[in-house]
Amino acid sequence: MNNDKSFIEVQFPVSKVSKESYKERKANLGQTLTGLGKWWGRKPLVLVRAALLGLLFPASDEPKKDMDIFLKIMSMDNNGLLNRKKKSISVKKAFEILTTREREQHFAQKDGEVTPSWKAGIKTEEKIAVLQKAWSRMSYDQKLTYCVRPEQYKNESPAVWKEINSHLGTEADNLRELTAELGRMRFDRDIVVGDCFCGGGSVPFEAARMGCTVFASDLNPIAGLLTWADLNIAGASDEKITKLREFQQKVYDELDKQILKWGIENNEKGDRANSYLYCNETTCPECGNTVPLSPSWVIGKGTMTAAILTKNNNSFDIEIKSGLNLKQLNNADKMATIKSGSMYCPHCKKSIPITALRKDIREGFGLRQWNKNEFMPRENDIFRERLYCIKYIDKNGNKYYTAPTAGDLAREQKVLTLLSERFSDWQEKGYVPNSRIEEGDKTNELIRTRGWKYWHQLFNPRQLLVHGLFMLKISEIATTNDELVMGLLGINKFLNFNAKLSRWNPDGANEKGQDVFSNQALNTMYNYCNRALIALNVCWFFNINNTFLETDSSITISDARNLTHNCDIWITDPPYADAINYHELSEFFLAWDKKLLKKAFPNWYTDSKRVLAVRGRDETFSNSMIDIYKNLAANMPDNGMQIIMFTHQDVGVWADLRNIVWAAGLQVTAAWTIATETESGGLKEGNYVKGTVLLVLRKRKSEKTAFLDEIMPEIEDEVKTQISSMHHLDDKEEPNFTDADYILAAYAASLKVLTSYKKIEDIDVVYELSRVRKSSELSAVAQVIESAKKIAYDQLIPSEFDAFLWKALSAEEKLYIKGLELEKNNVYQLSAYQELSRGFGVNEYKEFMENSKANRARFKTAGEWAGRNISGDGFAGTLLRNVFMALYLSNKNDDNVAAGKNWLKNEVPTYDGNGRKIIIEFLGYIATFEHIINMIHWEKEAFIATILKELVINDGV
Repeated sequence: MNNDKSFIEVQFPVSKVSKESYKERKANLGQTLTGLGKWWGRKPLVLVRAALLGLLFPASDEPKKDMDIFLKIMSMDNNGLLNRKKKSISVKKAFEILTTREREQHFAQKDGEVTPSWKAGIKTEEKIAVLQKAWSRMSYDQKLTYCVRPEQYKNESPAVWKEINSHLGTEADNLRELTAELGRMRFDRDIVVGDCFCGGGSVPFEAARMGCTVFASDLNPIAGLLTWADLNIAGASDEKITKLREFQQKVYDELDKQILKWGIENNEKGDRANSYLYCNETTCPECGNTVPLSPSWVIGKGTMTAAILTKNNNSFDIEIKSGLNLKQLNNADKMATIKSGSMYCPHCKKSIPITALRKDIREGFGLRQWNKNEFMPRENDIFRERLYCIKYIDKNGNKYYTAPTAGDLAREQKVLTLLSERFSDWQEKGYVPNSRIEEGDKTNELIRTRGWKYWHQLFNPRQLLVHGLFMLKISEIATTNDELVMGLLGINKFLNFNAKLSRWNPDGANEKGQDVFSNQALNTMYNYCNRALIALNVCWFFNINNTFLETDSSITISDARNLTHNCDIWITDPPYADAINYHELSEFFLAWDKKLLKKAFPNWYTDSKRVLAVRGRDETFSNSMIDIYKNLAANMPDNGMQIIMFTHQDVGVWADLRNIVWAAGLQVTAAWTIATETESGGLKEGNYVKGTVLLVLRKRKSEKTAFLDEIMPEIEDEVKTQISSMHHLDDKEEPNFTDADYILAAYAASLKVLTSYKKIEDIDVVYELSRVRKSSELSAVAQVIESAKKIAYDQLIPSEFDAFLWKALSAEEKLYIKGLELEKNNVYQLSAYQELSRGFGVNEYKEFMENSKANRARFKTAGEWAGRNISGDGFAGTLLRNVFMALYLSNKNDDNVAAGKNWLKNEVPTYDGNGRKIIIEFLGYIATFEHIINMIHWEKEAFIATILKELVINDGV
């Protein structure tokens, strides 16, 4: 057993961890931590578990056995998946997977029946065997749809742990015991895991769940709050959660009683409001009419409800109609008054750019800036606000929409009066924000587009009154830190779903208000949703998926440069070259949280510390990163380890990161990328990264100096060795590595070499990090990393291809074949295809895509190309495109394969030379798709390719 090197420094099951991470991402409310509150960029818990285990797991001289044992611990091996299986395979699914002969043997299916049934007389044992056979033939992705996540399964099989212990020399019965033993084997003590950018708390929580002592810190108090909640509420016992639910109920009942007493959410019939819809309105500068503003007047696609505008003197009445037909709904939608960044006036039919309405100026802001004591727009403001629809629930639970009546408008006025009576007092006591909005990349949007200067102005009077009342009641009722934090989490849920930035979702399955942070910005709305109390209950009684934790933990808010806490392992997800402005976005919550935060955590500060936030990619940022990672290195033992998680594959970013790591006294020992993309991803230029890179680091101990020309052969050898070992270790049935992983390994291999020397030539790291370059200009270090990538691509030859012929292919042909290989290996991540295109230098690759949705991405088949794009430059003029055309013609002409051969013979100038050899290679490769279950759309063309290949081989013989 090589106790020095860790498993993750040698190998890592990137494909399986990627798939498990994606499954966790798609769990929505089923995720363990996301229910506690909003944070941007939380890492999947399964990723943290695998990374931490990978650091502690010692690499042996049996890498295949290491991988087998690692997967057993993670419950990601075949038996682990079977044990995690909680859903039954349907008869229909089994029928789809089995062969024709097996279908005839076990199933009966009459003509016209969609769903097959078991044959009469089949015994239970035989049914079980058939379903097990179907399960065994499923891919890892397919099996995951039937399984719970690793964190939801207790891996406590004595037989499994006997095998694990035998290999590792441990005596554990579960993951916590194993973590403790492996930690002591490596560090001679119980280990401490630290994260100085704890954010949403994934690293501290999972490390604690694995039994480690945890140190967590962040510059931002909201990150500290969420991490504390992760460990103390998501990590609480059922009994504790029951008591906290009682606290929540008590506060809610007090609010309900007060709101009913005020009578501000019930109409004359006794029906209770669920949601209020407001819109901005403005005066048309062309005709002087008051125009209500909305990009859509459709309210509900399920209830077929819309707002109908009708002219009334110098303004518009808004009527709410439900039960419309599709044509009426579409007509209402066409009456949108916000179109393509302009206001459209239904009266004069003129469009006025919003920028002109706002009187935007080059420097500063054109709109009137609101005063501190204001919470309503003035009558002469460019943008005013109007209540135009209310969603009510009657006594029988039926929901309906209505335009506001005179009674509703009177209740609006009462809300205004109630708030006015309390506003100054509540601001002074901290129940309502009084802090100013600081200018910034994201916060400027609020000032520029609405004139709001204070955080409370992002909320209307109803929202301020209800939120302020909640703050008051939490302060009065909460007696413990747990209850104060529960109150804060609830308030922050309100803020995210009940602000003037909360959009209304008209989708038939929803028809409700959505969250403010649908993206990483503070987006002002022309129409928005205000949730009434009964619609806020899902925010207040937020989802808690608790798991009782027994661990020591320490949480603080601090600048990472000043930490003095020693940790054996640091796992960090820094804001490296990242566009997320955590400090600005979190101020949306901090403005409300200050009073209760200070009460719960007297030693914490309550502002975002913008000036200290690490962000951007300039010299100041780089120096901050060096200081931070130098400090972390100083606060870990000589055999300590680190993982940096980040999400960039640009060589310039890697070069900067190399310089930062090197200047901090650290050395790269491995790197892996975990794909975590979701289906919201799209095919956009430059959108190349949809995964998380794990960069493994140790302290650098070398005192050597090197020259770039001397280390290039060393880098080439390291890249080739790394890729060769990955090829050797890969699972041929369920591949762990895609081409993107091999390229990333090349980056890591180059960084291993580059960071292993104390000095390289006369490269001045400070200068490299500070000088401004043109976008196309690469530093000396970046050029070396780029060279490593090219070395890697030379190694990525499909096993079916002759290496000599492969070199003769065009970049477009290589990209296409490698793209088909991705699909062959069940890889559908869009990022993998994008990274391939970059590697082969093919910019115009989007035409290759039949599907560009995340996790469904694939290239076109020959039939999907049909006769399009068959001559010209680029892919259109390649041999592969002609092969596709030959397959298409053969299929089109009733399997007349001779038609395909004739096309190749007549249209390919090099047919009688080297071209025929390459055509045969292409056809042989495509023929391998015929019996691959996930390549069923290629089945017919693969069959034709088999015959066509023989015709071409024997042509002229």
